[in-house]
Amino acid sequence: MTTPSHSPEIFTASIVVRGDFNPAIFTPDWLEKTQLIGPADAETARSKDGEPELVVCRQVSNFGAKWFSLQVLEGQFILSSKDAQLEAIKDLAAGIFQLLPHSPVRALGINFSGHYKMPSMGAYHQVGDSLAPKKLWNELFPGRLAGMNDLIVRIQRGERSGKVETSDEIRITVQASGKISPGIHISYNDHHDLTRAEHQDYSPGERVARAIDEHWHASWRDSLRVFDGILTGTRESQT
Repeated sequence: MTTPSHSPEIFTASIVVRGDFNPAIFTPDWLEKTQLIGPADAETARSKDGEPELVVCRQVSNFGAKWFSLQVLEGQFILSSKDAQLEAIKDLAAGIFQLLPHSPVRALGINFSGHYKMPSMGAYHQVGDSLAPKKLWNELFPGRLAGMNDLIVRIQRGERSGKVETSDEIRITVQASGKISPGIHISYNDHHDLTRAEHQDYSPGERVARAIDEHWHASWRDSLRVFDGILTGTRESQT
């Protein structure tokens, strides 16, 4: 893989699964008992040092340790990284669903997010001007300032004039960073429909674990390629 030209100040990952869950079973004690996390992480998650603070009830389970946070609602599972241990997030999510083979699931999202420091306000505005040219907006609102706030692009397999081949897709979001100024935040969502026919030979939990193992590293590499391409391409478009 080519080394990216741009290095993020902050880079995180998350795994999101949509389905039907019983949040109350997802506890630090259960993760420790099944050896998915160690005693130190479990103790942190149970204590006041855990972030977010421990909440476990019928509707929601929400807790974290130094390197991850977990939130489970009745319709959604979200496991997020809090530091550079991205590989550990993959292993923890896959391990959880291997232990829950019959949890009804519908979709998986593998997500990567980067915050990039811009060298100047000029470079910051170049990104928005390249991705969302202002000529039309300046004509519609003469004498006023137009600026890009959020841009979302869907990447699907198929042709514009024909049928989309699969419900799997990638979504790229570009927006101002809320953590770095001047900075750009780019996120990469690799969405997989787990109800498709090719997944039906496996239990629901196995579908999640297999999809994570199959797509995690490729999505990670592709997110870095896309993030670097956006920043390089928008810079070059102004030269």
